Amino acid sequence: MFEHRHHPKEKGAHKHHSDDGHHHHHDFRTVEKKRLRIVIVLTLVMMIVELIWGFLSNSLALLSDAFHMLTHFGALAVSLISIVIATRLKSRDKTFGYWRVEILSALFNGITLLPIMAYILYEAYHRFRHPEAVVVSQMLVVALLGLVVNLVCAAILADVSRDDFNLRGAFLHLIGDTASSGGVVVAAIIIHYTSWTFLDPLVSVLIALVILVWSVGLIRESVNILLESVPRGIKLKDVQQAVLEIDAVREIHDVHIWQITSKMYALTAHVGIENVPIQETKEILEEIHDVLDSRYHISHVNIQFEPYNGNGNSEA
Repeated sequence: MFEHRHHPKEKGAHKHHSDDGHHHHHDFRTVEKKRLRIVIVLTLVMMIVELIWGFLSNSLALLSDAFHMLTHFGALAVSLISIVIATRLKSRDKTFGYWRVEILSALFNGITLLPIMAYILYEAYHRFRHPEAVVVSQMLVVALLGLVVNLVCAAILADVSRDDFNLRGAFLHLIGDTASSGGVVVAAIIIHYTSWTFLDPLVSVLIALVILVWSVGLIRESVNILLESVPRGIKLKDVQQAVLEIDAVREIHDVHIWQITSKMYALTAHVGIENVPIQETKEILEEIHDVLDSRYHISHVNIQFEPYNGNGNSEA
């Protein structure tokens, strides 16, 4: 068995992939931080408005929604703090830095959605048993204002949360609150014309069920990342086949693919090649990097070359 050793020129070629990936990653994080700060400010202002209006109007619904927004404010703050920690803190014994803090943040957000859902169901149960009068005018005005704020916040985070696992948790919190405000608006309008007060807890139950589905999916995916499973959207067999299509590559085994954090994938593998001069192994390595980066966005790659003996396996 022999390992591929980098020559000075070859190091430069390998560094090109890594530096480009890190540069893009940090640019992406800068955009995220700016958008998160805007959303945090909007959420905080809306929460204060609901708290004040809730106390002045003695509206339990508005106070509950204000505390609901407080949980979203906390989720957004945790997401921002985790990004700051990951991008600024350095550690000699943490070779991948603190990027996994983002995954822990996503897991935390997913878990905190569960007690929120349980509380909504608990309150809905009591409202079904003991219907309460609803101040429709105040309920509608504040719910509309909250709906607009949540829609703006969700729009700000929509595109960046699609590819960022950490922000997806915060985004789900916002979507849950947006759905909640929308449901309250619809319920308030119907209650105004029909006096069907049971719609208030009914809408709450529907929102809770949606939150349950989202939170379970977020928890499952974050746990898969922490267990270093193959990233979602990447198939191990497809990656192996893509490498085997490269000239001189005859076998690939002991393949490990995992996700460090959002948009950051890593791979290690043993690659069996025919006996070729060391200069050609440099070209093969570069081609492997190009294929993995362009097709699967895998930028952290560590390949160990082995001589292929022609019998269907590599020599150890």
